[in-house]
Amino acid sequence: MLKLFNPRNYLFFKIFGWFWLTILCTFSVLFLLSQLTETSVDSHTLHGPKLLNLKRLASGLERAQLKKPEKTLEQLASHPRISRHRLLYFTLPDSNIAFFNQQAKEQPDVSLLAFTQQLAPQIITTAQYRAIGPIKVNYQNQDYLMYDIEPWRSPPLGIRIVLMPLWLKLLVVIGATLLLSLFFSRVLIKPINALKHATSQLANGQLDTRVEVTNKSGDELTTLAKDFNQMAQRLESLVTSQKRLMADISHELRSPLTRLQMATGLAQLKQSSEQESYLARIEKEANNLDKMISDVLKLSRLEANNQYIEKEQQPLQSILQQVLKDAEFESEQQQKTLTISGTSQKQLPLDAALIASAFENILRNAIKYAKSAIHCTIDDSENSIIITICDDGDGVSDADLPYLLEPFYRVSQSRERQSGGAGLGLAIAKQAIELHQGAISLANQPNSGLKVTITLNNETK
Repeated sequence: MLKLFNPRNYLFFKIFGWFWLTILCTFSVLFLLSQLTETSVDSHTLHGPKLLNLKRLASGLERAQLKKPEKTLEQLASHPRISRHRLLYFTLPDSNIAFFNQQAKEQPDVSLLAFTQQLAPQIITTAQYRAIGPIKVNYQNQDYLMYDIEPWRSPPLGIRIVLMPLWLKLLVVIGATLLLSLFFSRVLIKPINALKHATSQLANGQLDTRVEVTNKSGDELTTLAKDFNQMAQRLESLVTSQKRLMADISHELRSPLTRLQMATGLAQLKQSSEQESYLARIEKEANNLDKMISDVLKLSRLEANNQYIEKEQQPLQSILQQVLKDAEFESEQQQKTLTISGTSQKQLPLDAALIASAFENILRNAIKYAKSAIHCTIDDSENSIIITICDDGDGVSDADLPYLLEPFYRVSQSRERQSGGAGLGLAIAKQAIELHQGAISLANQPNSGLKVTITLNNETK
C-alpha cells in the first residue's frame, strides 16, 4: 500500500508554510488599510511643534489685519519675512479663491489637498511635495484654509516606496519573500536531512557514517553535526575494539582447547569404569566450547567483512532442498512436523555454504522452540524470493524482538538452560543474509509462535 504524501510530516513544508502564512496575513491587512487612501497621496494627523508653529503663524496673520486693514491676506502672506522661508497656499472653501504667498517656478498640484478641507490638520505626502494643514485663518470675516507646502527637490527613498502603486509593492514584496523563504527553507532543511540520513545509516549498523560539515559559521546545526561525527567515531572505535577483542580471545582459546581435547582423548585410552562418565562429560563440554568458539570467529569475520564469499549463479531451491531434508529428519526425531509449501526456480548469485548455514540456524531455532509444528513457505514473487519460517511455540515478548538478532542475546534464563546455545545462530544468519543484500525480520504470530521472514532480491550481488 502506497503511503500518501503529507506535507505536514516534513519540517521543510512546515517552516515554508508558516513563513508564507505570516507574509500573506501581513499583506492582507496592509492591502485593506491601503484602500482608505489614494494611491498617490499619504496622510496622517499632525501633532506637536509643527502644529503649534503653524497655528502661531495663522494667529499672527489675523492680528496683522488690525494694524493694516487695507491689505489683503495675499499681500500680508507675501511679506518677505514670511515668503522667504515658507511657501504657503491659501484657499477659500466653496469659492474659486486660492493663491500662493510667492511665485514658485513650478506650481505644485494643490488639487491633491482638496480631500483634507474638512479634516483636522494633516501631514500630506505626495510625490511632489509635503503639505501641512489645513489651518483656519479668519481674515475680513472669511475663513481661509492655509497649507504650508514643502516641495521635494528629489523625493526621499522612503517617500518613493510609500507612494508606489499598491500592486507594484505587493509584486516586489511577494516576489522577494518567495525567493528568500524558499532559499531559507532549503538552507535550513539541508543539514537536517543530512543528519537524518546519517542517523538512519548509523542505526542500520553503518558505523563509518559521517556527516559532511561544510559550514564554518559554527551555528547550532553545524555544532550538532560535529557532535554527531564525534559520537559516531567513538561508537565505531568501541564496537571495533569489542569485535577485535572477541575475535582475539576466541582465537587464543583455540590452542588450550585443542590441547584439552587431545588430553581427553589420551585419558580415554587409559580410562577406568569410574572415570568414563567424567571423561565423556569433559569431551562433550569441550566440543560445545569448540563449536561456540567457531561461531564467534565466524560471526566476527562476517561482521568485519573478512569472510571469504564465493558466489555462484545457482538456484536457491537446490540449496534449500538439502537443508529442508535435514530439518525434516531432525523434527521427526523430536516428534514434530515440518510442513513445506512453495518452490523457487530462480537463480541467484549465492555462496551456497553460507546461505545454507543461515537457513539451517533459523530452522533449528524454529524446531527447538516449536510445540508440534513448523511451517516453511517459499514465495517466488516477481522481484524477490520470500521465505517464511513459522513455529507454534510461545513466541517472545515484543520488547525482546529487536534484540533476538544480536549476538549472545537470550530471551530468558529458562531458554538458555533448554537450548544450551550461545545465542549466535540468528546473529550469524542475519550477517550471512545481509552479505547477500537480503533482509531478515522477526514478528510474533497471533496466538502462536515466532515468524521469521527472509527476503532475497533478484538483484542480489
